[in-house]
Amino acid sequence: MKHISISNRALSAPPSPVRKLVPFADMAKSKGLTVYHINIGDPDFPMPKEIQQTLQDVTRNLVRIPYANSKGLQSTLAGWKKYYHDVGIELSTDDILITQGGSEALILSAAITMDPGDEFIVFEPFYANYNSFGNLVSARAVPVQLDGENGYHLPSDEEIRKAITPKTKAIFFTNPNNPTGTVFTKEEVRRIVDLALSNNLFLVSDETYRGICFDSVKMVSVMDVASEKEKQQIILTDSVSKRLNACGTRIGVIISKNAEVMDAAFRFAQGRLSVGYIDQEIVAPILHDSLGYLSWLTNQYESRRNAFLTELENQLHISIHKPEGAFYTMLQLPIENAEDFAKWLLTDFSDNNETVMVAPGSGFYATPGKGMREVRVAYVLDEKKLQRAAQLLALGLKAYQKSK
Repeated sequence: MKHISISNRALSAPPSPVRKLVPFADMAKSKGLTVYHINIGDPDFPMPKEIQQTLQDVTRNLVRIPYANSKGLQSTLAGWKKYYHDVGIELSTDDILITQGGSEALILSAAITMDPGDEFIVFEPFYANYNSFGNLVSARAVPVQLDGENGYHLPSDEEIRKAITPKTKAIFFTNPNNPTGTVFTKEEVRRIVDLALSNNLFLVSDETYRGICFDSVKMVSVMDVASEKEKQQIILTDSVSKRLNACGTRIGVIISKNAEVMDAAFRFAQGRLSVGYIDQEIVAPILHDSLGYLSWLTNQYESRRNAFLTELENQLHISIHKPEGAFYTMLQLPIENAEDFAKWLLTDFSDNNETVMVAPGSGFYATPGKGMREVRVAYVLDEKKLQRAAQLLALGLKAYQKSK
């Protein structure tokens, strides 16, 4: 009998650098070890009290869970509209479609802007799942290198243009950035808009970490600098996951002033039916008034960043890039293979029955060989746990070096 083969798309699907080592973490836990997870952006803060209360209110007398409209519930659409009004961006509900997390918003963006064989620009290191989203539509991520010595800010326009070919259809831009924590300046955001316009490209702006900025740095949206006409080439994606500590609700949004883009998004959305009814209902009210909570949350992350990076620098005796936003940074380590090291921490290392989990850096690059000596860390635990995670990382690094 002839062997049946899966698709080339399936064969080439990249594993997640954040989740691929989870089986090893589970194995470590089964042996009684405590694993400090700084590999993934899954914050440990409780969700806002408003969401907790709404969850109780919504489910108290619920007798059935119906399908939602493919575009989203009116309450959730109105919530997103109000949130964007509060941050100075005016939208109509025609500009908004509710998605299953920011991930689906990005997948829809890829499907709307690209055909098989097309290309899109990414700035590396980049959010690892951009590779996966491109793979789903058989498009290729083309990297433009960011320099850690420059705080991972944008290179020259000339460097970016070198990556643009006749196959390029879009630029994917993350601000504040995951995995570097960089917050791009107003001038940089304007440059990206101009590059998209002058090369007739869509600009997909991932603004999931909007507002989580430190040291008085202000995040500027592409919507803040673009004219109404220019916004026809812009697609914005967002999520409540990080900003409201509601990762598991999977509530995101895709936004565009381009009616053709939004019509395509709606037709794709009809194919997957709808986003969860209860999930939408419980986040809708707080979207109308969330900036106070976000201000508190940002202060908490800034404090965690300072505690974590200070401990890391003391333990590792290195200078670390200080992120301006989000809650990640990339670490350069004196090792040859960060993935081997990350796995080893879970299989061969412990101190007082504790170890730490990090994300190997190579998964945040499209250029072969890049990121082999880097790991991405997320400071999403409380300060004491982060300080202990920093100690474990340093102890593990010393033990790993001796073992090799």
